[in-house]
Amino acid sequence: MKNTKFTYFILFVFFFGIQNMLAQTKKQRALEKQRIELQRQIDQINQQLDASRSNKNAALDVYEQIKRKIAIRRQLISNLRREINGISHQINKTEKQIAKLSKEIAQLKKSYAKMVRQSYNSRSRESKLYFLFSSEGFYQAFKRMQYMKQYNRYRKKQGEEILQKKDEQVLLKVSLEKNRQSKRKLYKNYKKEAAKIKKEQEKQQTVIAELKKQERHYIKQIKAKQKQQAKIDKQIEDLIKKAIVKSNRKVKKSNRKADKFFLTPEGRKLANSFSSNRGALPWPVKKAYISRKFGKGHHEIYKNIPITSSGIHLSTVKGSKARAVFNGTVLQIQVVPGGNSSVFIKHGNYLTIYGNLINVTVTPGQKVKTRQVIGTVATDPLSHKTELKFKIYKNTTKLNPEKWLQKR
Repeated sequence: MKNTKFTYFILFVFFFGIQNMLAQTKKQRALEKQRIELQRQIDQINQQLDASRSNKNAALDVYEQIKRKIAIRRQLISNLRREINGISHQINKTEKQIAKLSKEIAQLKKSYAKMVRQSYNSRSRESKLYFLFSSEGFYQAFKRMQYMKQYNRYRKKQGEEILQKKDEQVLLKVSLEKNRQSKRKLYKNYKKEAAKIKKEQEKQQTVIAELKKQERHYIKQIKAKQKQQAKIDKQIEDLIKKAIVKSNRKVKKSNRKADKFFLTPEGRKLANSFSSNRGALPWPVKKAYISRKFGKGHHEIYKNIPITSSGIHLSTVKGSKARAVFNGTVLQIQVVPGGNSSVFIKHGNYLTIYGNLINVTVTPGQKVKTRQVIGTVATDPLSHKTELKFKIYKNTTKLNPEKWLQKR
């Protein structure tokens, strides 16, 4: 029975040690996951850069992609730094545990040696019998016998404890070496990423020089895109207003508002549920990064050119599927010039709009579930960009979609 308990303890210590060696803290695992995602985004941009460089008129795209890659690589470096700091903390903690165990083992060995010497000095059968029979009575003899048994058990237990702590120390040393190797590898990656940023910044300056050399051509290109986008935004706003009017026809005139959807109890419940998921909505495409942000500003190179974006652009890989971010009903499907489509999904008085789709798989009036596929993101045949244009409205008010999606 005692041997069985000892075996169980050794197994417990062994598996605990293995877990300690292999399992990272929750924070470290999250950092590793982020690092893998950031590296995936960099790989994705590299593929897009290869395609963009083959197009002589895509210098603006090349600039944006390099700029995005530098930003992601900075995040990656920051992530690596946090990982290195986390492992350093774990190494320090393990070293202290090993030092503490060494002291405990030394003390146990000293105590055990003393007990062995005492046992050796009184090892003869005669001395033990004398100790037992020299008792003044039966009760004292019984107590002495119990003491002798207890003493033997204690000595055996101390020997087992020394072995247990030695096993624990071995496992901690293995864990320590593994962490040291991980730290060296991460630091090597850290230095590589820092060197890559320097090279990418040099490439960025080369592209900027080219863009400034052909300023008139690229300003014309930017203005044309902004004009086209403003036209599409106007169409979207008109469609939303018409949808509001159509939706409110069955409502009493006193309850009608030109710029707001009238909400039934069911619609209000859905809207509240959508609103409560702000910052937690799934991304409408699985593998993507934000290539254009929401809001107004000026072009980074041509400072006098205003840039407006009523949503965000999510750059993804060719063939990616667009997914509904929440339960709702397909309000309508808008076909835009070039043959691509935008799907409008209504969530109470909220709307999510998924632009630049082909092979749309839903129809107006259809109810959809969160993460349900609604179509395929189109790839531009000239720039080779695969971008989903994603917008969120509350009635007729534009919202920043980035604030509604889960953080990555």
